[in-house]
Amino acid sequence: MNGEGTQQSPEEAQPPVAVKKRVEVDLTIEVVILLVGGVFFLLYGLLLFPIIMGALPYSVDTARGLFLVLVALQIITMGKTPFGDLHRSWIVVIIGIALMIVGTLGIFFPGYLTLLIRILVGVSLVVGGLAGLLQLFTLEDRAKTWMNASKILRQLTFAAGFVYVMEILAGITVIPAMISNVALNLLAAVLLLVFGLSLFYLAWCIQKATSLYRTGEIKSFAGE
Repeated sequence: MNGEGTQQSPEEAQPPVAVKKRVEVDLTIEVVILLVGGVFFLLYGLLLFPIIMGALPYSVDTARGLFLVLVALQIITMGKTPFGDLHRSWIVVIIGIALMIVGTLGIFFPGYLTLLIRILVGVSLVVGGLAGLLQLFTLEDRAKTWMNASKILRQLTFAAGFVYVMEILAGITVIPAMISNVALNLLAAVLLLVFGLSLFYLAWCIQKATSLYRTGEIKSFAGE
């Protein structure tokens, strides 16, 4: 035998080229919305400094309207309302759509819905923070369970509680109205910065916890 049948062509003799797989970022809807909210409040707080000094123009209704749109997205996608976590029924979805419409109108036509948007934003922040704190420390599958579990869940409890407190403060002192005193406005800007950073920290805690626990072993921060 001359072995001609066993010879390989140069292409066949070459080792297979390893194909790199694309690494996808596996983020839940909850984490994405928290990141978007963190960017919003962080930029809001940063931009308030030049706004207070008169270096930049400012439309209160536009900022509040954009915030209402974010709240509406949270309601529609996750059922998280200012009055607590609800199942995404058609009523909840319709409420979210209505808030999105009001917020969008406030963005495009500032000055026409000032009072309504101010009330909606204040209620969303203050009532939402209070309801969140109540659920966090009263429901059995939240802080009562998390504090006796792993380190990341204890961090999640702290992060959630801190975000709720900052949410209440933002609703009382920042979003409903711009205060005339410059020093208090600067304090409001700092609160917004801290609020934005706390949302980033909460998003990290949720992402870390969901990556460590399989579905069914831990309920997410949204109660899903």
